[in-house]
Amino acid sequence: MLPLLLLAAQLAAVPGEPSASPSDVRPRPATERTYERLKPSLFTIEVHSGNDGSKSALGSGYLVSAEGHILTNYHVVGSYIEEPDRYSLRARNVSGVKPVVLVRFDLVNDLALLKAEGVDAQPLKLAHTPAAPGSPIIAFGNPEGLGLSLIEGIFNGFAEKGLVDRMLLSMPLNSGMSGGPILDARGEVIGTNVAVMWLSNSLSFGVPVSKVAPLLSGAALRTDKKSLLAEVSRQLGALEAETAKRLLAEIAAVPADARVDIGGINSRRPPKVFECWDSTHEWKDEGVTKVQYACNLQFTPSIERLGEVASVEVLIEHFASRKSRYGFFGTLDSHAQSHSQVEPVDPGNSIVSPPRCVADRVRVGAAVWKLSTCTSAYVQHAGLGRYDLIATSLSQPDRAAFLSLKMTGFRTDTFLALARHFLEGIGGTAP
Repeated sequence: MLPLLLLAAQLAAVPGEPSASPSDVRPRPATERTYERLKPSLFTIEVHSGNDGSKSALGSGYLVSAEGHILTNYHVVGSYIEEPDRYSLRARNVSGVKPVVLVRFDLVNDLALLKAEGVDAQPLKLAHTPAAPGSPIIAFGNPEGLGLSLIEGIFNGFAEKGLVDRMLLSMPLNSGMSGGPILDARGEVIGTNVAVMWLSNSLSFGVPVSKVAPLLSGAALRTDKKSLLAEVSRQLGALEAETAKRLLAEIAAVPADARVDIGGINSRRPPKVFECWDSTHEWKDEGVTKVQYACNLQFTPSIERLGEVASVEVLIEHFASRKSRYGFFGTLDSHAQSHSQVEPVDPGNSIVSPPRCVADRVRVGAAVWKLSTCTSAYVQHAGLGRYDLIATSLSQPDRAAFLSLKMTGFRTDTFLALARHFLEGIGGTAP
């Protein structure tokens, strides 16, 4: 705890502030002085639907300019961006509640810039140099809307997986703290609270402060529904293009002879930006063994109603039956259906189109595959959609390979490129 106490002491130090005199009976703890000094610059961000005293969404934010600019997370104000005619935004601090307007947002890095008038507080200083891994940090926020809280922790560097930069934090962030600041030992902001790992008590994530600067310049957005929708579409298109470019480049950089074994087959090794797991399952009574290899992209953005975008999930499995060939492919058909996440869609909805599904048999090298592909278009974002591919090999009577590829927020050509890569990359004794 000593580094954290030293951090709190440095944060609490204010130039010109008199030190405690010998007559002071009990000097306030450093963390208490830090809390009181920064409190006017920290906000609870509320999304209101118009009902008096009620909130539709709640998060945290902090002052980043003398003109009243407040930073928070995109997902905190996502419902407002989706329906600006239905919701309003407010910021609450020790001085009271103020209406705020949306200035700009960055859905890729989960940031939004707001502005309030008449804020009488000092903006927090943004760091220009990154903290070193292992450094003590302090985060602020309003957990569950219960009140402003200070949490001490450790900065562990950046996540090695995924294509979106995320800070790794050893600290127990909670719902409602999203959008709050993360401060280093100099009292400067090094990041913004964004999420906590599911089922984890102390592993959380932050957005690095380097992502803030682009939001502080440029023209303010128009906040009517049509303009905000157009900006979301623009950012989604740019995200897809950049993700596809980087992902295909990472795939191309993996040597062709770099393979992973999956039971009786092998596959070209996925690039390191993927997080991958493998496992083996055996059903002794049926005499069936399944070896599984699953990969996905970490920290993919998520937006209101559409959910995750620029998301890729890959599953490769190998099945072997030792006892009998009868009924083996019937079992595989049931297995394939269990992995399909395609659901009926109301044709009149404004989110995604009803899925279009195609089934076929194709030959890839020496193997014959049964393929089922379903696609759904994003109604409001032209050219982007969801893709679900299921493939089962049919070349062997007592063993088979299985491939599942699920992608959201991509264009068709990107999906086809990845589908071809993973399908053609499976080889071995019995694909």
